[in-house]
Amino acid sequence: MNQEENVLPQGPPRATPWRIVVFFVCALAGGMIVVCVGVYGYFVWRASAPAHVSAANSALFTVVRGESPHAIARNLEQKGFVDRAIFFSFAVWRDGLAPGMQAGIYAFPSHASPRDIAHAIASGAVYRTDISVTIPEGFTLAQTDKRFKQTGLFSGDTLARFTVADLQTAYPFLEDAPGGASLEGYLFPDTYFFDPAATASTSVGKMLDNFGEKFAREMREETRRQGKSIFEIVTMASLIQKEVITEEDMKLVSGILWKRLAIGMPLEVDATVAYAVGHTELSLADLQADSPYNTYRRRGLPPGPIANPGAQALAAALTPTDSDHLFYLSKPDGATVFSKTFQEHLVAKNTYLR
Repeated sequence: MNQEENVLPQGPPRATPWRIVVFFVCALAGGMIVVCVGVYGYFVWRASAPAHVSAANSALFTVVRGESPHAIARNLEQKGFVDRAIFFSFAVWRDGLAPGMQAGIYAFPSHASPRDIAHAIASGAVYRTDISVTIPEGFTLAQTDKRFKQTGLFSGDTLARFTVADLQTAYPFLEDAPGGASLEGYLFPDTYFFDPAATASTSVGKMLDNFGEKFAREMREETRRQGKSIFEIVTMASLIQKEVITEEDMKLVSGILWKRLAIGMPLEVDATVAYAVGHTELSLADLQADSPYNTYRRRGLPPGPIANPGAQALAAALTPTDSDHLFYLSKPDGATVFSKTFQEHLVAKNTYLR
């Protein structure tokens, strides 16, 4: 037997372990690349496709100064301009738009994609640059300050720092107010439009200008004719604004409160106590609070306004309706019940407030 006959047949060479590892790593990486490319492509498509949203895109969208792209994306989704915030954020990231987000008020067409919206905001294609601020009737100075902060205007500053003395020279209707008083009562409630760079000073000026227009010369002359001060009228108007709703009720309550002052009766206005203690769910203990604003314990008007009254409340304070009523209460539904005597008032309380 020769040597070749003793050699066994050889199979294919066996793969070494490292080659197997490399094969699986490459397969896994390839799969991940395919998935990533697919996901990336999907996001590119969704970011560029018109948003299928239910909101009417004729509405305006506000971007406040300093708002982050993430916050803008979230607001766009919440208000129905994009169906998913993540596609807007993706467009901002992909196109490098984050540093260019600009404050303002925008109007987007109905076919706008998240990418279209991102580029509109980054380019500053605003419908208008002003920021709208709505101050409802009866807002306090603190609530007004908070509303401004929510819009991002004059961050770090406050309306509360201004006193009557700061502005008496510029606004004659402040002349009979105590110099150390705040501007509570004079920041006229309305919808305002401010430049994003507006300061607290310019904002106060615009609101005081509005008060001067609404509390016109004829009203000031009538105030003097009645022997009252504008400060007293504004203070009374703030009580009326917080107590009742309708114009008719405001004038009736005005007549009652002026009558109580004339006969030396405490005003006993719940809203003044709420202003003093900082909440509206009043307890018997709250009614005994030792505060100059507690009109259950102190006779006369409180030291100053407790809110910013609107035009109807100011007019009611100046032109009260005379009646035989001396008491009133507000039912849970907001309607006002008037009574001539304290006994009638107690019956009304037991009927409607139990």
